[in-house]
Amino acid sequence: MNPLKGGAAMKQIISVLLLTGGAWLGLFDPQSLRGQACQDEEAMVVEYKKGIAELVETTRKESLANFEKTYRQKAGVTKLGLTASMVDGLLDCLDKASQDTSTSKDQVEAYKAKRESYGKLKDKLKADQKSLKAAEDSKAAKALVEKLDYSK
Repeated sequence: MNPLKGGAAMKQIISVLLLTGGAWLGLFDPQSLRGQACQDEEAMVVEYKKGIAELVETTRKESLANFEKTYRQKAGVTKLGLTASMVDGLLDCLDKASQDTSTSKDQVEAYKAKRESYGKLKDKLKADQKSLKAAEDSKAAKALVEKLDYSK
């Protein structure tokens, strides 16, 4: 003896689907997804910067011979380039997020400020990469790596 017979059961199922469907659509709002994507990109940049900091600390503790033997100069050039690529991804995301018509004026200003800050970071990464790549010898390269600072 089912209290929900025929059409009543179907109406209840449809109403549950409509309610949950609306909730799911709210979760997948493009604006919130874009904001989350930029947060993910920013977190990746932070992790890559930590990798550079670890390289700097390792380089400071090792001898010049070990620096040469472990190809730290090439590792530094690569880490700087990869981090710059991650920053590029973040800059693209921030550009798209700030151009979205559903983004509030305050959010647009925040995205633009972040974009400016990360744009400067990208320039610094590229300049350091170029300097490290052009280092005349291992001693100069080691000194450059030891001076890298991406703690901010």
